[in-house]
Amino acid sequence: MATYLFIFYCAFLITLFIVPSYITYKRTGINPFKFSKEETAINYVGKAYKIISSFALVIIVLNAFFPSAMQYLVSIEYLVSNTSVWIGLGLIHLAFVVIFIAQRNMANEWRIGIDRENKVKLITKGLFSVSRNPIFLGVITVFIGLFLMIPNLITTVILVAGALVIQVQVRLEEEFLLSTLGEEYKIYMMEVKRWLF
Repeated sequence: MATYLFIFYCAFLITLFIVPSYITYKRTGINPFKFSKEETAINYVGKAYKIISSFALVIIVLNAFFPSAMQYLVSIEYLVSNTSVWIGLGLIHLAFVVIFIAQRNMANEWRIGIDRENKVKLITKGLFSVSRNPIFLGVITVFIGLFLMIPNLITTVILVAGALVIQVQVRLEEEFLLSTLGEEYKIYMMEVKRWLF
């Protein structure tokens, strides 16, 4: 299971972030990675994502290839069970499907960060008719799944920090979309929830 998680996580990153970004660039000429080195709130969010993703990858690698090192990461023993592992694995697979579908809904509008250089088109179809942030919802689900599969101090930090960083990004994006799209986005906010409820 630990080796499978490593393979799946690598496939997850390639399939849901690297490949769609490349396809978007080839189709539009727009680099979908919109984080830069400027000292702005959204760019700090980007740096936080890199750190959180790196920690998640390290944990998954240790779990798969250096299991003896896991004893030093303060395991939450009462959560360790086959049931938790299978629930976590199910959540991670569900998240993959949700993010994949949401990216297809976004098509050429796929971005990582805030695109201040190109005209913004509001996507309201597909999963975006149910949640304003299905991709972020999927990412949070991944953090929960990882925590359930490998419950320890580090995955707890990844879950909490990841959820907080996403909350910050969502609000920064909402502020940007309100200033850019105005009434169109206000109506969308009234019609569709930020998450699901």
